[in-house]
Amino acid sequence: MTKNRDIFSSNIEKVSIGDFSEDAYLNYSMYVILDRALPSLLDGLKPVQRRIIYAMSELGLKHSTKHKKSARTVGDVLGKFHPHGDTACYEAMVIMAQSFAYNMPLIDGQGNWGTQDDPKSFAAMRYTESKLTQYSQLLLNDLKNGTSDWIPNFDGTLNEPKFLPSQIPNILINGSSGIAVGMSTDIPPHNLGEIILAVQYIINNPKCSIRELMEFIPAPDYPTGADLLQDESDIDAIYNEGTGNIKLRAEYSHHGKTIEITSLPYQASTTKIIEQIQSQIIDKKISFINSIEDQSDEKNPVKIIIKIKGNSHNSNDVMNHLYFTTDLERSYRVNLNMISMDGKPKVMNLKEILTEWISFRINTYKRKLNHENNNILDRLHILEGFLIVYKHLDKIIEILRNEDNPKLKIMKIGKFSEKQYESIINMRLRNIAKLEEDKIKDEYKKLQKRNKEINSILKSKAKLNKLIIHELDILSEEYAHDRRTNILSNTDSSKQIIQEIKISSEPVSLILSSNGWVKTSKGSSVSLDNLTFKSGDSYLAHLDIENNKQVSFLDQKGFIYSMMVNDIPSGRGYGESLKKYFNIDDGVHVTGMLNTSNDLHTLFTSESGYGFLCKNEELLSSNRNGKSIVKNKQSNIIKPLEVDVKNLDYYLLVTNKQYLILSKLDDIPILTKGKGVKLINIPKSEDSEKVIFSGVIRAGQRLEISAENKRSKYIEFKELQPYIMTRTRRGKKIEQKFIHKNMKLNYNIG
Repeated sequence: MTKNRDIFSSNIEKVSIGDFSEDAYLNYSMYVILDRALPSLLDGLKPVQRRIIYAMSELGLKHSTKHKKSARTVGDVLGKFHPHGDTACYEAMVIMAQSFAYNMPLIDGQGNWGTQDDPKSFAAMRYTESKLTQYSQLLLNDLKNGTSDWIPNFDGTLNEPKFLPSQIPNILINGSSGIAVGMSTDIPPHNLGEIILAVQYIINNPKCSIRELMEFIPAPDYPTGADLLQDESDIDAIYNEGTGNIKLRAEYSHHGKTIEITSLPYQASTTKIIEQIQSQIIDKKISFINSIEDQSDEKNPVKIIIKIKGNSHNSNDVMNHLYFTTDLERSYRVNLNMISMDGKPKVMNLKEILTEWISFRINTYKRKLNHENNNILDRLHILEGFLIVYKHLDKIIEILRNEDNPKLKIMKIGKFSEKQYESIINMRLRNIAKLEEDKIKDEYKKLQKRNKEINSILKSKAKLNKLIIHELDILSEEYAHDRRTNILSNTDSSKQIIQEIKISSEPVSLILSSNGWVKTSKGSSVSLDNLTFKSGDSYLAHLDIENNKQVSFLDQKGFIYSMMVNDIPSGRGYGESLKKYFNIDDGVHVTGMLNTSNDLHTLFTSESGYGFLCKNEELLSSNRNGKSIVKNKQSNIIKPLEVDVKNLDYYLLVTNKQYLILSKLDDIPILTKGKGVKLINIPKSEDSEKVIFSGVIRAGQRLEISAENKRSKYIEFKELQPYIMTRTRRGKKIEQKFIHKNMKLNYNIG
């Protein structure tokens, strides 16, 4: 017994918990990324969506057939291809059937499949019925003609397609969204006709620019319509870099004092918007709306009627207020992250996506032609045997009648292959007739001709391109539709109408913690020594402000979030997390806050040394998702700095390698958003160097450099003269006499 135990223990591999956890989590994260959350560029589908469509095609649920219970489809998907929860599978199926979720739905649903107002109100799968739409056939055509790779299902009993041989770039037409481990995707839907035109243009002009492609694809196109604000959306960044922000607002018309809202931003809810407006009326924040009514029905999915009270505000003012304070205007983050042709997740620009899809389509078309050609060659081989048979028909019949083992003699007559011999033996008597011989000769000639055509196409890139362009023309004629989302430029920014119930102006101190917790304290002076924070949290900033003003918070990714100071809790507790009020991404920290009610400017600086000035009045956001102000994907944004541009001060930057620069504040451009200009030149070779402090300094002030438990050192303004230089310079390293060696340094201007 002891001996057996020793043998057993010797086969155990010992691994540390840390290594095991790391490997296990890495395997899990790669599984979530590749097999659940991110769509494939090739067919635009996640694995569960692909399995649903394939399972339905195997059940014969084509667009021309009758509907079948959805529970039957879900059962097949779970039992054969996707061993996960039935609820998640059915929800994925529902989304593919909703015309307000997809530009081109893949499933034709019968029964209650949810509404635009409440997408989650769909009936259970035992009540609904479904089949594939005609559009879904564009993903399935030629699937079994050698166009796709096949992989074993989860238990190895069946094969499933690794991808579908999509005839169109479904990844852009229907878009996708998902959250994986450490990454996410948000691909907006686009207009099918515009995408096809862009694909055809690239085929004819492979060296074209993204700007040229944007002549065909000016912006995303959402199934629910609405207006896209071009000036407040990052269309250029989205199509050039793969990430950015889009802002949509509802469409409306007005007749006198009546406003009729006819379309909403993507995924916005009629009920929620009405509740948002009614809560403002109940809280007496607005008094210019007499009534609001939801008249939406089957013919008019969105029809909200608002009647204005009084003459103090026109319909344009009212709508701008509602855009600012409700979901009638929403921002959407775009992240063109997908599984590329090489099977790896990648954020891609517009040209990369379309170019890679074209390569996939050309390869798929070649595979289809090769598959057809192989079948033709096999058939020609059989027909050649038949033609030889007709020449020696009497002899072959005699051998078959008189020989017990005719195979050798028959094969010797025509030098037949095994495959030809089997076909000859299995010929029916009617095939011996002269008429059948003529048919076989005709078939042989036609197949030879087709064989030559296919070989000609496979050898000619131009012919292959022409075929694909022609195919796309046919698809465009059948499926293209007018753009649903209007693109607006030079529109008025949404603006809140000042509350009619005045809040008494009282001075408060606003306190912000490093982890994004905020609270107010009465009075304009707060003792920082007496502040308490949650375990693991600490003081970040405070702001003296009146409680009837607005404050904006900046996160390290460059997004601004705004709220009224009066809505922030007061007291001795820890306050509230800003994530209660705003949709701030996990792992993203807030870097500072601003009084956006004053007429000052704010200096935004990135760790990479770029920055710009922005008017504080531009730093207001009505959206829980925030407003993208600073565009710098390469580095984070540090603490914002309010400045008075009327004073001819200097800005001061310090890097973590103690390089210091002073430059004129009026050399910095004033922008509404963007990356800005270079404020200090950090060499590319110094990839670990970053800006850690920014400030504004004038004559008579000095720079304080401190470290924990050490006396502060000061650089007087006159000693800072050697550091004054143009903003594109490297700066100068701070002299050693001002530095506390081997310690974390803190900087302040006083």
